Amino acid sequence: MISKSELDLLLQIFHVQPVGRGYIDCICPIENAGAFISELTKRGLKANGFTWWCHVTEGHEACGLGGPKSLYEDGWYSEIEMGNVKEFSDNNAIIKYLTQDWLKSSDYRPCFTPAFWLDVPKDWKNTLYK
Repeated sequence: MISKSELDLLLQIFHVQPVGRGYIDCICPIENAGAFISELTKRGLKANGFTWWCHVTEGHEACGLGGPKSLYEDGWYSEIEMGNVKEFSDNNAIIKYLTQDWLKSSDYRPCFTPAFWLDVPKDWKNTLYK
């Protein structure tokens, strides 16, 4: 099983930004999602699913509610589906959905960004929370 320090390092490497103190709603740039989830799988950590957030940049109107400023890119994130977690059977199903199915979906929007809900002990607090 992954250690907390390993997970915190992976968040930084893949520019994953948890919204709160824990490890739910960990916003991950879509281009990093497959590699991030693959690394979690190698270390025995499951993502229970994800919610959608909109990456709001200059000239793009938010698709949802307010949210945090991006730590790694210009702009900020707008919450699309409050607490409506898209659940999957395993990490490979998430990767398939994000890298294949989502791109062909009629609901596809290039600003949508997944925020993963990671299956870690409830007392773990991330080091990125400001």
